[in-house]
Amino acid sequence: MPVVITAATVSAARKDAVPGGRRYDIVDARTRGLSLRVSPKGIQWSFRFQVTGKDKRLALGSVELWTIAEARSIVDRGQEMLRDRIGIPDEAWLDRMRVAKGKAAAVTLTQPEAPARDLFKWDFEKGRQEFLADISRSRSVDTHRDYVSKLGRPEIESLAKNPLPRITRQDLASAIAKIHRSGKEATAEGAARVLSSMWSWLARDENIGHSGVQRGAMAGLKAPARTRRASRRQVDDPTLEDLGRIIAIARSGAIDGGIGCAIEMLVWTLQRRRAVASAMIQDFRQAKSGDEGLWYVYADDRKRSDGEAHVIPLPQPAWSCFQRALELTRGTGSEYLFPGSRPRAKGMAVTHIHPSTLTHTLSYLPGVTSSPHHVRKIFGTYGERILGFSRPTTKLILDHAEGGTRSDVTGRHYSLHDGTHEKWPVMRRWVSAVETDVEAAMQALEPVDELKSAISAARNKEAASAVETA
Repeated sequence: MPVVITAATVSAARKDAVPGGRRYDIVDARTRGLSLRVSPKGIQWSFRFQVTGKDKRLALGSVELWTIAEARSIVDRGQEMLRDRIGIPDEAWLDRMRVAKGKAAAVTLTQPEAPARDLFKWDFEKGRQEFLADISRSRSVDTHRDYVSKLGRPEIESLAKNPLPRITRQDLASAIAKIHRSGKEATAEGAARVLSSMWSWLARDENIGHSGVQRGAMAGLKAPARTRRASRRQVDDPTLEDLGRIIAIARSGAIDGGIGCAIEMLVWTLQRRRAVASAMIQDFRQAKSGDEGLWYVYADDRKRSDGEAHVIPLPQPAWSCFQRALELTRGTGSEYLFPGSRPRAKGMAVTHIHPSTLTHTLSYLPGVTSSPHHVRKIFGTYGERILGFSRPTTKLILDHAEGGTRSDVTGRHYSLHDGTHEKWPVMRRWVSAVETDVEAAMQALEPVDELKSAISAARNKEAASAVETA
């Protein structure tokens, strides 16, 4: 265990440095890489470091040659060389240190070698590439996409060609502050988290030989505090009117039937838009009653990258929605419940609708204010305030935690139950509550031609706005 080396430490070591004595090292807790090697031949200062992943040891000299403070100063200088990629501490360098400290005459100075500029192979761009490759392997598609976006910000891109050891905490803090000042305060916070995570990864034992970064250098890196804003006050109880209107329009024929079913599924099941958009037909199971079912949402379609399936009960209206979508899919040969109409890029296969299709479509519906995220928020608020759901009950539907929390050993490895015995009552009460508002919305709904005209106008307005912005 490292200790702070003091005069008393050296004095005690002298007593062990006798013929027949044992050899051991005392690691200094104050200066990384400095140690005192005690052996029958005497006591020597040592400097231990890594170059391209290989351990190196440089004998600095005896305790008679260097004081504790001098030994620490020499090792600190050596660590700076490694960090800044300007050379490797060796005998020639040590000769120069002896001359600089007055321990040897200048005539003993050896011819210095050319500075080693390639001690660490990775610059920021290479480190980012390797880090993102590991994220792609170990985390979900959405997490990888988010990290790519955060690390590709223009404010960070200016560091791309900088050697990793030369990038300081101030460099990253400055880039994060620029993002914050642009008005993207949440993005700045996310960039700080991702950069901190990247530096921790670069400092792992298997990577530090390539990156040369210091462990803990970016720990606690944060964005500036958010701008204070007035609090939102909600006095009135939440209602389900908006959700009732969403489903009424989805069923009216004013929008594409498949997209309408996808939007209904979003409301009935309360799952995230990507899970709904990429739902596969094989992941649905009919219940024994025949008019209800189950949807198994697997990790690939969620924010999690592992864990068991998140099982959602589908009461009669939700199961009926699934059956309508399935009928629309027949003949397409697609494995997806909501197949796309064209490939996303030339040469790619046609898969499923894009998650943003749900967001855009909801924004076009006249008289509707909810986004996909807001639908989940309504469930959390209305369910707890009006239907009396507890917070754990709400999380059971929204948080996808069963069998997936890393601290839940029982759920992840032993219990094979899907937890639907607790979810059925929740989902039936939710669907029943929404159905009441759907019936009211259907009765008050405008003619289909008016709805189509309003939706088309909203879509054209968005397109015109995009052209003006470009």
